Amino acid sequence: MSHTAIILIALGGPRNLDDVAPFMTAFMGRPAPPPVVSAIIERYKLIGGKSPLPDLVKAQAKFLEKELGNRFRVYEGYRYSSPTVSESYEQAVRDGATRVIGLSLSPFETEVTTGAYRSAFEPLGDGTIRKTFIPSWHDNTLFIDAWEERVFDGLKRFRPGQRKFAVVIFTSHSIPTRYIAAGDPYQRQIEETVKRIVERLHLQLWRMAWQSKGARATEPWLEPEVEPTLDKIKQEGYEAVLEVPVGFTCDNMETLYDIDIVHRSHAKKLGIEFERAESLNTSKRFIKTLADVIKNV
Repeated sequence: MSHTAIILIALGGPRNLDDVAPFMTAFMGRPAPPPVVSAIIERYKLIGGKSPLPDLVKAQAKFLEKELGNRFRVYEGYRYSSPTVSESYEQAVRDGATRVIGLSLSPFETEVTTGAYRSAFEPLGDGTIRKTFIPSWHDNTLFIDAWEERVFDGLKRFRPGQRKFAVVIFTSHSIPTRYIAAGDPYQRQIEETVKRIVERLHLQLWRMAWQSKGARATEPWLEPEVEPTLDKIKQEGYEAVLEVPVGFTCDNMETLYDIDIVHRSHAKKLGIEFERAESLNTSKRFIKTLADVIKNV
């Protein structure tokens, strides 16, 4: 039976510690120095010995396929691990797809990631099958709903008296500012999404910060970073923080290590009560968001 195939496109990630070096080589385009690989392996050991992302995207694909109905088949496709975008496209064709939609799992368009996804998807096929690439969907109403729910639930973890004065920090992966200067919409789209969440929840105490800056960065990246933001919050007299990883749609190294370990540790040293809003992962509202994005193409 003819159907539309959806490929959920993400960076990918190692499924075990032996996969770390090959994944880093694919991501960097060259073999990573052994000391760097060893350091990253130690981080993965701290979060369970693998990236949770492939399993989460696989589950998202399963739930999305059920949400969309039998006219659709949903696949996972990664830029830097298997199954690759190309492998999933070829499988979709073998399965009889008459149209293939590539959906970036990053809602915010940037040449850094979306560009890599687009370059992996658009050359595929021989022109006989209709293809559509969806680069961003940051303003989807259901997407805002999904994050509103996560922030609301996250704030409930604080005691009632503490909750009123908890500062919400919205975070996303930093990128070099030269992309923004060249017209990249990434920062603007994230700020638009955050503004809508803030308005929905009537938040008075909130910040926007950028995380996971490249360790060897030699050029300006988006700021402020999270740690200086926590320092400032403490200096202003606040003692509770909810970090919201709005730039990520499922858990990965940046949420489980950078936030849950590094940022939490920094907050603890400052005497700040720290919580993180749960990632969207396979929440019902998020799956409905993906379905809505597809249906509106």
